[in-house]
Amino acid sequence: MNYRFRNQKITALFFLFILLIIGFLHLILPGKDISEDEGRKLARFPKLNYEDAKSGKQAANIEGWFSDQFPFRPLLIKAGKSWRSIVFPNLNSGGLQITPINHNLAVAEDPDEDIEIDNEEQPQPAVNIDPEAEQSNEQEIVNDPQTEENTTPVEETDANPTDNVSPMEENNPDDPPPLEDDDFRQTKVGIVITNNRAMEMYYGNEKKLKAYAERLNKLDSIFPENVQLYSMVIPTAIELYSPDQYHSGYSSQKDCINIVYDELNSTIKSVDSYTRLINNRDKYIYFRTDHHWTGLGAYYAYQSFAEVAGWTALSLDQMEHYQLEGTYLGSLYRATKESALKNNPDTTEGWKPVTGDYTATAWDKGDLKSSYNIRLNDPRSKGGNSYLNYSGGDRALLKIATSHNSGRKVLIIKDSFGNAFVPYLANHYDEVYVVDPRYYVKSLSSLVSENGITDVIVLNYMFGTSNKTWLGGFDKISN
Repeated sequence: MNYRFRNQKITALFFLFILLIIGFLHLILPGKDISEDEGRKLARFPKLNYEDAKSGKQAANIEGWFSDQFPFRPLLIKAGKSWRSIVFPNLNSGGLQITPINHNLAVAEDPDEDIEIDNEEQPQPAVNIDPEAEQSNEQEIVNDPQTEENTTPVEETDANPTDNVSPMEENNPDDPPPLEDDDFRQTKVGIVITNNRAMEMYYGNEKKLKAYAERLNKLDSIFPENVQLYSMVIPTAIELYSPDQYHSGYSSQKDCINIVYDELNSTIKSVDSYTRLINNRDKYIYFRTDHHWTGLGAYYAYQSFAEVAGWTALSLDQMEHYQLEGTYLGSLYRATKESALKNNPDTTEGWKPVTGDYTATAWDKGDLKSSYNIRLNDPRSKGGNSYLNYSGGDRALLKIATSHNSGRKVLIIKDSFGNAFVPYLANHYDEVYVVDPRYYVKSLSSLVSENGITDVIVLNYMFGTSNKTWLGGFDKISN
């Protein structure tokens, strides 16, 4: 009996010692603000107050802080992932795998700690952790105010993101490049991983697609006749890089996009981005580890928009090209932590618009009380922030004033896919206004009339057409 009691006492003291060590490490180790692997903001110790203590919120906040700032947390997560891959090895390391996902890829938006902020009064980007979000709000980089876009040298790399296929080579529009002979198999809905590419499986809902179109019809009705509304719905990578059975029926994003376009009023101009994207699928137009398209993918959509809008799109060789280091691990890697993706990070490239002098002003919060200046195509956005290089992250409002004198101004109402598209608009319009309905709260008709906007583009990727948070915000400002 004494022997058993002694063992229990030793065990209790051992666990008490471990708890004391963990508590001590919590106090002395510096906390972190951002988890780049997870793509989200980490909780800090909350401010203590009576109301939170009474409601129970304070205990939840402290628990979140303890979990997020647990000593050696990233190492423990990686160890757990390695253990799982050993105990439950993939059936085919070169074939298709599925990871269930609910499209909750939302992350916090915070400034990059490596970037010096010139203005101490500069606001912090808004944080959006939405349990019903169906798309990613990326970590925001706050940029230096009043900075010329070409003052920072571009970091070059030997990697060729286009896999030896020149983006300037025109493919046969009637003969899309063939798919690679990858090993696909049917499993549950989630993230498809084949070789080193991750893709979200898609299944459309006709009722929701038609409801999305009706929202655009309503928006069109509130604008004056001299304001032209455009609709762009962007397919995801699986539509282009999988066999027919993965994009047939209501999984066919091409057909689902047509459902939307068929319901639109004749006064709304539809932009077909699908055709150019699939005809150039042998090029680097979608990230492998992230759900977004690349700067080149957005360029082909810009070409399609220019045709419909009556502009002549600039060719790639008319714009300054830049390429960042190939270290980008995006949202689909963060959701899966798969080694096949980690070992094949993405490279980021883009083309700077020909604007002359421009000013880009950002408002993070819907009240528009505070703003700061950013630069487009910012090569300082690297690593886990790479997608933000085009025009930053999702925010309430961005205004780009160029030196053009076309007499045209454009408003783009978008989800995160629009961020890579925005810089190309600066090639043509005197002013470009960018709104994300998840943050912007004012009337769209007032924004259009007060600023003399002539063109309005609604741009969403396929999952965005049924995103409750985005649609809810859109409904509130469509007046």
